[in-house]
Amino acid sequence: MVVAAFLRGNYLFGPGCGVVYSVISLALLGFLSRSRVLSGRLSATRTVLVTLVAISVGYVMAFPASLNPDVQVFIDKQATDRRTRAELAAVFASDPAYHELSVSSVQLKVVNITVSGPLGSRFDLERLRPRLAGECPAMGECLLHWDVVLLDTGERVSGLDRDLYAGEAPPAQPHRGHQTGPGR
Repeated sequence: MVVAAFLRGNYLFGPGCGVVYSVISLALLGFLSRSRVLSGRLSATRTVLVTLVAISVGYVMAFPASLNPDVQVFIDKQATDRRTRAELAAVFASDPAYHELSVSSVQLKVVNITVSGPLGSRFDLERLRPRLAGECPAMGECLLHWDVVLLDTGERVSGLDRDLYAGEAPPAQPHRGHQTGPGR
């Protein structure tokens, strides 16, 4: 049960929540095991009450959106954040020009991802943008921000990607199952 609680908490909110879910499960098991009276006999009333509390808490932990549907939005943002970070880490690890870049995120109405660090030149940045669009499908659910320094010129590129590149066509996005454009 403790392992299942960890896995469910990890799936919903990440490893920290998995640990908290495990501790809560252990505490509930402890309460259930202590539902005996001092004489060693089983107290039916205590056992029923502790079991009802354990089932209620377990249900809320396993399905938090059933209690408050707004929690599902938070769960989805957490999942998008984790997926995006993993995809970006794979891109950064695949090319030595990007190995010093880091990622931070803020979850507001949408997940805001900021790529920070040094890049060799504007060419490296221009090469990175289409790679992110093609190799990081989760980025389609996020707003991309830049906070990079171009080492060859010392220029700082900082701001929202769509604002920095407003006059340019966005990098090619992968096919997402629907087509737009003239005649479609």
